[in-house]
Amino acid sequence: MSYIPQSVRRVYIPEAGTNKMHPPGIPAIEDKLVQAGLIRIMECIYEADFIDDSYGFRPNRGCHTALRELNRTIERQPVNYVVDADVKGFFDNVDHEWMMRFLEQRIADKRLLRIVKRFLKAGVIEEGQIYKQEKGTPQGGVISPLLANIYLHYALDLWYERGFRRRCRGYSRMIRYADDFVVCFEHKHEAEQFLEELKERLLKFGLEVEPSKTRIIAFGKRAYWKAKREGGKPDTFDFPGFTHFCGLSRDGRRVRVKRRIAKKKFNVKVKEMKMWLKASRTVPIRTMMATLNRKLIGHHACYGVTDNFRSIERFRRIAVILLKKWLNRRGPSGCMSWEKMGLRGYPK
Repeated sequence: MSYIPQSVRRVYIPEAGTNKMHPPGIPAIEDKLVQAGLIRIMECIYEADFIDDSYGFRPNRGCHTALRELNRTIERQPVNYVVDADVKGFFDNVDHEWMMRFLEQRIADKRLLRIVKRFLKAGVIEEGQIYKQEKGTPQGGVISPLLANIYLHYALDLWYERGFRRRCRGYSRMIRYADDFVVCFEHKHEAEQFLEELKERLLKFGLEVEPSKTRIIAFGKRAYWKAKREGGKPDTFDFPGFTHFCGLSRDGRRVRVKRRIAKKKFNVKVKEMKMWLKASRTVPIRTMMATLNRKLIGHHACYGVTDNFRSIERFRRIAVILLKKWLNRRGPSGCMSWEKMGLRGYPK
């Protein structure tokens, strides 16, 4: 028990697509190793406890799993309303006392609890000064996602599964990915009641919903046909990183839930691509092309879901156009053409 975690180095990086600065922390390599060991122990304990509808930062689960289950729920169940919710500044507002009380529910080893508490209290270094942290989890740390899941498991998941859901007379299901979650309802009054009780529940644990990202919308088969009859468009919602909207299947017989990459997320990825190509303008072309290829493969693997082909293709075309622009900066103006790149008549 002589190991003392070091303070996390705080850095500020611009958040792509906004004027905000994101403050992640950079832990020491020794702290990362210790946290990785803690995760191996704690995952064995909590994976048996976590609910099935929690998909963020868990083994053999991910964003695509959450999207698949959300589609099945809305298409196959009597879903008419969706509560799209987000916890405001979650990682910065985790209460340390509640966190330790939650851990004590399943962990009796005082030594393990003590070292977790030391990581929470390690503080941050900013401009050579050490600042204590009274709340929040160490962002950038390996253990932060697991601690976040444990906190929301007790503060949100169990309250919904064992309390609110059982009081619903209509269908209801919550799907959570980290601190971003959606709840599907059959009846509107139950969706409104959930949102009111949710605010009170989170406030008890030092959290609150983000007003700009939390709302109740009519969504599903009935909402789609109603909007069509009235000559309008049905509402959409974002989760996580994708915009969900209703449309007809290819044969036009049934309503399907479709997805495309969210506009904000798309703009962020394009901006990141621009910044990377600009910074790589002096890198050897062979190295630059190999890295670009890996970036496009990663983008396709992350956002390559059903109904998102147009956004995927659009991103690829923008990347190629930007590539030509920066390759032209390596020599005289106009030295690189679409013909030389083997893409005659590429931009339409």
